[in-house]
Amino acid sequence: MKKQILFVATITLLMTGCAQKKLNTTDGNVVDMNGIVPGTNGTNLYENVDPMGQGNGIYGQENGMMSGQDSIYGQENGMYGDSGVQNIYFAVNQYNITSEKLGQISHNATLLRNSGKVKIEGHCDASGSDEYNYALGLRRAKATKDALISNGISSNNLVLVSMGESSPECVMSSSADCYAKNRRVEFKVMQ
Repeated sequence: MKKQILFVATITLLMTGCAQKKLNTTDGNVVDMNGIVPGTNGTNLYENVDPMGQGNGIYGQENGMMSGQDSIYGQENGMYGDSGVQNIYFAVNQYNITSEKLGQISHNATLLRNSGKVKIEGHCDASGSDEYNYALGLRRAKATKDALISNGISSNNLVLVSMGESSPECVMSSSADCYAKNRRVEFKVMQ
């Protein structure tokens, strides 16, 4: 296990040492590899987006939550199984944990506290290179892990995995709403 973690850490360091990549977002902002728009001091690109999806229809549903047919494992509201654990969604090129996400993570920590080992999977949309998305997925998983640890979950029970863009939740189109579903962290209880 330690060899796997060391291998992943080494690969991550090698990839993050490569040239910085700047991407254009759908609103015309240029974002650096850390997901920060210059001159915003790290402000979330989509401040009007409610990560809980209340009333804004971000995931294509009138109440803002995903329908059962679109969500992971066929469960409503982007929850994992019947456990009530919710996926954490991110803005374009972002991995920072906003105050709204802290509420979700606190809720998830309460539900995961006695679950044993939990795999935290970082996911990305298809924009950007495979290497960039792998590193971004790992950063999302790491930021989420740190927040779970702050909420009393033992680091020994948390395993990080970056899926990059390899496991999209939405593959039906290349629309912004579809891409938004793919920028997430999922929690999976390990046997």
